[in-house]
Amino acid sequence: MNRTTSPTAWIIGLALGYFSLNALLLGLVSPTAEWDHAEQLILSQVWQLGYNSQPPLYTWLVQGLFWVTGPSLSALLALKAALLTLFVAGVALSARELGLTREQQWIAVLGLSLIPQMVWEDQRNYTHTVLALALAAWTLYQFLRLRRTDGWMSYALWGLLLGLGTMSKYNFGLFAVALVQGAVTVASYRRLLFTPRLLIAAAVAAVVFLPHLIWVLQNVEPASEGFHKLEMTRGIGWATLFDLAGGLLASLGVLLLVSPLLIRRLPSGSRQPDPACTLLARVALAGVLVAALMILASGARDIKEHWLQPLIFFVPLLLACHAAPGPRALRLFRGLVLVVLLGVSIALPGQALFADPERPSRLNKPYRTLAVQIQAQIGGEIDAEGVGRTPALILADSDPLAGNLRLAFPRAIVMSQRSLFPELLPARDWLIVAETPLDAGSAFRVWLGDRLGIETLTPAVARARYYHIDAGELELHWAWLGQGR
Repeated sequence: MNRTTSPTAWIIGLALGYFSLNALLLGLVSPTAEWDHAEQLILSQVWQLGYNSQPPLYTWLVQGLFWVTGPSLSALLALKAALLTLFVAGVALSARELGLTREQQWIAVLGLSLIPQMVWEDQRNYTHTVLALALAAWTLYQFLRLRRTDGWMSYALWGLLLGLGTMSKYNFGLFAVALVQGAVTVASYRRLLFTPRLLIAAAVAAVVFLPHLIWVLQNVEPASEGFHKLEMTRGIGWATLFDLAGGLLASLGVLLLVSPLLIRRLPSGSRQPDPACTLLARVALAGVLVAALMILASGARDIKEHWLQPLIFFVPLLLACHAAPGPRALRLFRGLVLVVLLGVSIALPGQALFADPERPSRLNKPYRTLAVQIQAQIGGEIDAEGVGRTPALILADSDPLAGNLRLAFPRAIVMSQRSLFPELLPARDWLIVAETPLDAGSAFRVWLGDRLGIETLTPAVARARYYHIDAGELELHWAWLGQGR
């Protein structure tokens, strides 16, 4: 297709507008950060080569952003919108690189909206996964480009994307392995791997990832925290293969249901399979095999659907390769996608606006209002800059609470029971906060005593009504320590 007639620019522009609108709606409906954003509000206070079971690249991006804006939920939402737009851009450019028609390019991109985890969960909460998806899409695009531009710089760029992808989320590595395995089976791409230029790609990727790898080897316990979620046990994880199949079906089920609407059988021999489309099919097969082998080898017992996203994001591209819908089928497909996109735009703020009073969402929690109350009680009104008798340290019983309190107290160091930086503990002016009573026998009080030597507290309570719904009041239990320990 002539690049001047390609819809790529329109696709990217509309994606940016859509994701920006949804970010704006989320920011307007509640000043409360979801779990993953709250975690970043904590971790971004410190620059390290690693933090926990996730690689540090997303946190580094947040630190750079906060260096300009200060701690801000709006900045986090804007970053999410930008990364989602980059993801769509990578898919759109890959579709153009494949030489797909205009209609096929739109199908490749709009098909992403029929993968629930991508259109819903990635906008609602996830952070590292979104970054990994964006880098996976651009890694695929750059690899496809190697057929046209296979110079040293092109391989160096591909290596950079591979390294950054691994620094975004470890399951990106499954996609990278699947991409290489799939390419080995396609002659026109196999030659791109059996070349000395591959060494420059490997070297660049290694240089990018090596510092973090050294940190992992020196900090095995925090780095391996995420593997506990897999519930690895001795033995072969045969039963988990059904979970893998279920996760793939849950992710791709809708897309598979509409595929007969888009695929029209062409006369035999009317079109030779494109090597790039063959590559996508082989990568998809390799991805499933790699995931299955990992499960069997590790004995994993719990597979989360969002972990599969780097292995399935290109399935709409593969569908588009074989799509030849008639006008009516294309209208039906676009109508379905429009309904989904509008529904998501309503449901995202609807989490707070239409929440069940018996089960409030996190967006309903009035952390900001409660922070103002606490600030007033410990000494003076809080202003837009967090100025007043601001605590030097806020120590909370959970990441969501701690992260949200950083939005209200941007000048304080904020930590949680899970995310503690002992080297940053100040000598005085500590604010201890929990969503459960600070009774002497509570788990948080026991941890405070065992970990930090805090035995005596004088608890107080702040109360505020939930945002948007009649669900009673949320209580925060807090205590002020003039001397830290």
